[in-house]
Amino acid sequence: MVNISKKNADGIFNLIEESKTICVIGHKSPDGDCIGSVTAMYLYLKSLGKEVNCAFDGNIPYNLESFIVEDGFFNDKDKKFDLLVVMDCADEFRLGGNMYLLDNSKHIVCIDHHKTNSSFAEYNIIIKEFSSTGELLYHLLKYGNADIDVEIATCMYVAMITDTGKFAYASTTPDTLRVAAELLEIGVNQSEIDNILFNSKPLKVFKAYNALLMNTKYYFEGKLGLVKVSQEFLDEYDIDFSSLDGVVSMIREVKEVEVSCVLKEKTINSVKISLRSKTGQVDVSKVCQKHGGGGHERAAGAEIGKSLLETEKIIVDDFSEYFS
Repeated sequence: MVNISKKNADGIFNLIEESKTICVIGHKSPDGDCIGSVTAMYLYLKSLGKEVNCAFDGNIPYNLESFIVEDGFFNDKDKKFDLLVVMDCADEFRLGGNMYLLDNSKHIVCIDHHKTNSSFAEYNIIIKEFSSTGELLYHLLKYGNADIDVEIATCMYVAMITDTGKFAYASTTPDTLRVAAELLEIGVNQSEIDNILFNSKPLKVFKAYNALLMNTKYYFEGKLGLVKVSQEFLDEYDIDFSSLDGVVSMIREVKEVEVSCVLKEKTINSVKISLRSKTGQVDVSKVCQKHGGGGHERAAGAEIGKSLLETEKIIVDDFSEYFS
């Protein structure tokens, strides 16, 4: 097991003890690890009797709506906090519309597993060897002798299973599986969670997936699979980007594909890039860092201020050095 810094962990628990008002947030366009770890931390702080709020910037994916706690949401942008806890976020800019909370909080801590984390908080626990922020949070709470109930355990399990691809990615370690087993022993219902997360696509989302897979382009003898998602496409199927998070992983299922890419048109001149690498032959976080993004070796993202067509050309050119 990777050791957590005693100094930073003690610092975080001391701040929690001293703080009355606390807010928990994660990165914009939240995924399973972000939502699971934010909600788990929120529930833990509530169990301590703290006055806690949480916030997400972006739509909640349809299969993760069951795992958020809406009673913690707030709309007062002038609200001040003693402590801001940032989960699963590599830098300030990834906070999106919640970045203002950095100025509204006396103290800031960050708990994350992204290797590109900039250590922007007062106390940082950044350990890239963990499969997910959810797994890191489990060890942190165990260090603090926290009482982990089934609701908190469920949220951490959601964080872990989504960020490891059902415990299939290379980031899954023997300790990851031991943590998962301990969460099941607490009472997590893995069968129910699996159905909610992976077997609940609405018909219109399923049809959109099929259309995108049919329109995927393949470059460099199939080593790069790329598909573009326009606002017009979203309107046609009456969905949002958060409904399509799994497309980039499905493209990677093609035998020849080494890197999969989904380009999402946010505006006419703003495109979000999602990249996945199959074997680690290509470190996609390095490609994304060129464009102000980051992430992991096999899963990363960024945004480019260009059109869809221009962004496609840029990405294909980026990977030409790897695959030409």
